[in-house]
Amino acid sequence: MKKIAMIAMVLVLALAAVSARDKIVSADQLPKTAQDFISANFAGKTVQYVEKDFNEFEVQLSDRTEIKFGGNGDWESVKSYEGIPAGVLPEAVTSYVQKNFADAKIVEAEKDWNSIELKLSNRMEVFFDKDGKYMGQKYDD
Repeated sequence: MKKIAMIAMVLVLALAAVSARDKIVSADQLPKTAQDFISANFAGKTVQYVEKDFNEFEVQLSDRTEIKFGGNGDWESVKSYEGIPAGVLPEAVTSYVQKNFADAKIVEAEKDWNSIELKLSNRMEVFFDKDGKYMGQKYDD
């Protein structure tokens, strides 16, 4: 009997853990910082869905742009094959890309606490520190 009770308890806990992950929520459940980010940088685009996974949010916009936000609403990654708007990144980063890769679009950006990594439409990966200082590049083969 104890084994059955223990198995039942484990199943209940496992189901609770699974159900707490990856929930589709409404756009108004995004942190205000994330809502403001979308309004400022993606005007005219609508939120198609928001997926909440623990304390992170994944958003898809009407143009298929994908944005990942931390629990506080700060963006962590942006992916857009139409090109990421200049206002998303520090001025030094967008200036460097425009000057050195004029024919390429920024299609993906990821940031963490100390760096920014870009993927360009010409398959280059370009790396910057958190302040926008160029750190290097490589061809994404």
